[in-house]
Amino acid sequence: MILGAVLASGTTRALGQDGSSSIPAVNAPPRAIVPASDAHQELLDRLRKMEARLDQVTRQNEDLSREVHELKTVKWDQSQAVPGVGAAPRLDTPRSGGTGGEAQPSAGGGSKTSGGDPTTTGRAQEVGNRHIGKLSLKSFYDFDDDGFGWSTQDDEYTLAVRALTQLEARSYQQKHQFPVSNGFYNPRTRVYLEGRLTKPIQYEMSFQNTFDSLNLLDAYLNFNYDARFQLRIGRYKTPFTYEWYRIHVWHLLAPERSLFANNYEGNRRFGLMGWGTVFDQRMEYAVGTFNGQRNSYQPFDSLQDVMAFLNFKPFYNMEEDFPLRDLHVGGSVDAGQENQSPVPAVLRTNSAPSAAGVDSSAAANSATLPFLAFNPNVRERGPRALWELHAAYYYRGLTLLGAWQGGYESYAQGAAGAPNRIPIGGWYAQAGYILTGETIRDRTLIDPLRPFDLRHGHFGLGAFEVTARYSELELNRRVFTTGLADPALWTNHTQMVDVGFNWYLNKSVKIYFDWEHAMFGNPVVNNTATDRKSLHSNLFWLRFQVYF
Repeated sequence: MILGAVLASGTTRALGQDGSSSIPAVNAPPRAIVPASDAHQELLDRLRKMEARLDQVTRQNEDLSREVHELKTVKWDQSQAVPGVGAAPRLDTPRSGGTGGEAQPSAGGGSKTSGGDPTTTGRAQEVGNRHIGKLSLKSFYDFDDDGFGWSTQDDEYTLAVRALTQLEARSYQQKHQFPVSNGFYNPRTRVYLEGRLTKPIQYEMSFQNTFDSLNLLDAYLNFNYDARFQLRIGRYKTPFTYEWYRIHVWHLLAPERSLFANNYEGNRRFGLMGWGTVFDQRMEYAVGTFNGQRNSYQPFDSLQDVMAFLNFKPFYNMEEDFPLRDLHVGGSVDAGQENQSPVPAVLRTNSAPSAAGVDSSAAANSATLPFLAFNPNVRERGPRALWELHAAYYYRGLTLLGAWQGGYESYAQGAAGAPNRIPIGGWYAQAGYILTGETIRDRTLIDPLRPFDLRHGHFGLGAFEVTARYSELELNRRVFTTGLADPALWTNHTQMVDVGFNWYLNKSVKIYFDWEHAMFGNPVVNNTATDRKSLHSNLFWLRFQVYF
């Protein structure tokens, strides 16, 4: 009796492990002592019962194993899939009375297997397709690099959305100008879509409304397997001039760039570029080949421009209090052989290069003042060689920028005219200082210590920055003597002073207040209907900017 109880208890523990087994413990009530023969028979009976229970547990385990196998071999019902997204899962394991796994007639009269039609879904690839069905996403806001985003759990695939809009009021002191006029304008509204198709392969697609036109802005792939050498192909900002390539338009001290950068920047073009950072981020470089025409959506010929950019930060990794830690020096070049319509066709005080003539009805002609317009039959033909040397310095709330530019462009009258090399030179110096205590290491948007807020307990006025700039651009007088432009209407030498004040309500909202004074070497037409001219221009500029 006692031996039978011990054997039964030990067998139960061996089968149940943690007491959760479906075999209940045998808790026999105490009995009176019986003769040995009866005790032996009772022990045999109890062992038979335990064998029966063990068989029952074995059958239950086999049933569980079959169900686990069914869950592991779930097949997707491809007929319910949304193209490009995936399909809803369903169990497709044979059941009693079912036909799972057998060919079924399709809606089109053909047949399909239980996995769906492979010619209409991602399952068409049988080898190498690691992702079948849906992947879960996580969402975020990137406060450092801006934008709302979504990514897979492993961050291999991402999509981020950023946006910029600028709304402004321009008021010129000169009265009765034409076509330039006072008014409200939208110089830029942009939407950026960017992310990764696996971490090393980055993409960007963006679109821009400029005054009254809507166009593609960027469209490229960037291969980043090593930060020291990356490869970019598509349409994007070209590596010429520090102010253009290195500083985003929403980071500018003044509402627009200096005279040389506005009129002779590389702009956005289609091309192939190698770029990266080396020497522990102390040197940035970029070199590429691009279509020749600035801001072009098509190549006008097979000729290419070569552009290169170098920026050296010798003390970038020094201690925080080292005064020269954020000193930048470097240069860039743009060289090629051209044969195309001129861009810019008109040089302006504060507008990016454009092929639009001075008599264009575009809103840009109403917003910005021209100071030199090439004659209608002029073409860019012959060699182009432009260069810039730059310096930048950031220390606490201080920004200092400067560049010296030069080189030449080649122009000709008509398709058969002889090319004429026109030397070009310019320079600018600019400064800004943040008054409210915020510090920077590069041009960026300011995140105020006390963002603008009038609510009780949240009160703040934002951040304030004062700015000033002088810029100058000069084309050799050969631009007149060779018949490329009319000296009675235009000037080949312009100087410009900007004095301004920037108010950062928060990191996303910025307001520019700017006074821009332009001085012309010769009187410039400010009313093309009456040929009235002036030697000066004064613009009072208020710009609201939202970027996130």
